[in-house]
Amino acid sequence: MRLPKVGYVVPETLEEASGFLREHAGQAMVVAGGTDVLVQLRRQAWRRERTALRWLVDISRIPGLSGVWTSAGTITIGALTVHEEVARNPVVRKGARLLSEACASVGSPQIRARGTLGGNIMNASPAADTIPALVALSARVRLADVGSTRDIFITDLFDGPYRNRALPGEVLTDVYFDALPPRSGCAFVKLGRREALAIARLSCAAVIERDDAGRVLRATIVPGACLPMPARVPSAEEILVGTIPDETVVAAAAREVAQEMVRKTGVRWSTDYKRPALEALARRAIWQALGVNVE
Repeated sequence: MRLPKVGYVVPETLEEASGFLREHAGQAMVVAGGTDVLVQLRRQAWRRERTALRWLVDISRIPGLSGVWTSAGTITIGALTVHEEVARNPVVRKGARLLSEACASVGSPQIRARGTLGGNIMNASPAADTIPALVALSARVRLADVGSTRDIFITDLFDGPYRNRALPGEVLTDVYFDALPPRSGCAFVKLGRREALAIARLSCAAVIERDDAGRVLRATIVPGACLPMPARVPSAEEILVGTIPDETVVAAAAREVAQEMVRKTGVRWSTDYKRPALEALARRAIWQALGVNVE
């Protein structure tokens, strides 16, 4: 099977990349690791779909877009940082373990070695592993254009499944978030068809902060692969806040996560499977964020 014929450019600066993307708006796409873009091109070729794509813009040689930095309690990750590096980075593992866990669950070792965090974000797949974790961390992203940048919350980046709100010429350069405070716990759990090489059928990220007495001060719960766009579930979070969680409280919050999925997506053929599965997954994520391992 032949892929569509497209031009391939390799800019060496952000300005060069942004300028080319602006000039060829609607006909050019950024590529870095290629683990999503090339699959999309192959799928389009197999389906014989027409595409407006004429250029791939490889930003992998632009300096300064890879790595993990920390300053004043804020963790910044370059868009070209591969999943394997994020998963192993000690700063991320200490300050945002759920993102480390999410990156470690992506695809296969080969995909984690090539696929980038920025690509996973900009692809905007509802089943992306890293996005629920980043939403739970209240992460922001930085988008750069020629001579300017803008920073937005990651939830404001998405415009639906596989659609983002980046403007013509904008390139994602960084994602950043505050390291979790000392009395916080977090977790990312995922349900797939297999233990590895699996696209998430469902996932859930949770962050819970407690006081010295064990009472929940703040809770963030973000289900994945079950909503058109990633979103917190405030009604479930409110069940936890102000309590010293026990099985009754955690079960009620997990049940509310599943109910929110049904409210937002309606009843489908898969609801009889997904509702109890998501409830069990949310329960596991909450307990793990509380420091309790459950099956």
